[in-house]
Amino acid sequence: MNVNSLRPGAIALVLWTLVTLTLAGCGKDPMETAIEKNDRKAVSEAIKEGADVNEEVSGGNTPLLLAAKNGQSSSAQALIEAGADIKARDGSGNGVLHYSAQSGMTGICGLLIDRGIPIDEKGAGGATPLQLSVQGGRLETAKYLVRRGASLEQKNDANSSALDLVERSGDIRFKNDLISASKMRSN
Repeated sequence: MNVNSLRPGAIALVLWTLVTLTLAGCGKDPMETAIEKNDRKAVSEAIKEGADVNEEVSGGNTPLLLAAKNGQSSSAQALIEAGADIKARDGSGNGVLHYSAQSGMTGICGLLIDRGIPIDEKGAGGATPLQLSVQGGRLETAKYLVRRGASLEQKNDANSSALDLVERSGDIRFKNDLISASKMRSN
């Protein structure tokens, strides 16, 4: 096909199609895409290429908050190691530890606690990370938090403790496991 034989309208259509397809692939930040895929290598690559680990990427979230909300532990670990703000909070008042506990990311909870995040800090509705892990049915994470010193008795804004929440669920084993974990605290 000879380019000179194409009509101007056809050339315009081809160019418009190419521009549209190119822009369609540019909708998301590379960091956000890497986090959604829980691709630690891609997260690390985005950081090497200059991505700001504390810049908002989606809905007012930092990359670390987004990783914690989505239960993406590999991405969260890479971001923490790169110096992401572990004290970041979203608009509701929940922090990285809250979402890590709710998502069952026990290892990330440990990293955050080891780096000084208070284990019983209150978030949205006065909920603690332990209460969110209980509500999410994250038994192993809840037991870990209790062993690390999380309060079973601290109340949220609805005047409910973690034990109250698990009692309401009717899961006797969960309750007994938390009480046993409280006897093995490792402070």
